[in-house]
Amino acid sequence: MKNFANLLLIILFAQELVACNNAEPEEYLIPHGLKGSVNIVFNQCQGENVRYENGRRVYEIPSNGVLLTKFKDQYGTIDHHYFYVDKTGKRTRLEIYEYQYNKDGTIKWIIEDPLKIGVFFDGTTGVYGGKGEMNFQEFLISDSSDLNIYKSSEYKRDFEKKLQRLLNDDFSPGTLTESEMDSIENRLNKKKVSN
Repeated sequence: MKNFANLLLIILFAQELVACNNAEPEEYLIPHGLKGSVNIVFNQCQGENVRYENGRRVYEIPSNGVLLTKFKDQYGTIDHHYFYVDKTGKRTRLEIYEYQYNKDGTIKWIIEDPLKIGVFFDGTTGVYGGKGEMNFQEFLISDSSDLNIYKSSEYKRDFEKKLQRLLNDDFSPGTLTESEMDSIENRLNKKKVSN
């Protein structure tokens, strides 16, 4: 009986520990047709107000792909849903693409239809420097045939310049080196939750 009680205590403690590592579930509402990098910059006092639907954080992404939000950044096990939203408000769910590592360290995307638009690099987080550290979350909306366009150095520089203007921050393009930007894309700091 004592062993059973100890086992029960261990199980309850483990459940509590796991529950502490769960991030709030999140929904991303993306303008229909938007392709490319999407950034959500957290802890912005002039950002969009906090909003929930059915117990899920809601991020309404603007057409420029950069959302400044008052939400605080969070970490842990993730539960993300991505939707294209048309002008009538109709939501179409976007698939989150998974990948596997090749023996040479590169990644291989697991995609059935290379022309189907979906979400790449789900769960990627990072920090921008400048006037202060700014925590962000980043993902990419694309089909696999256009993926290399959005991974090019030129696209990344242009996107970083856009961020600099929107954030009114003095981090200059190039503050994030190409390898750092690649590292951001490859760092998936959060564990995926089955949808």
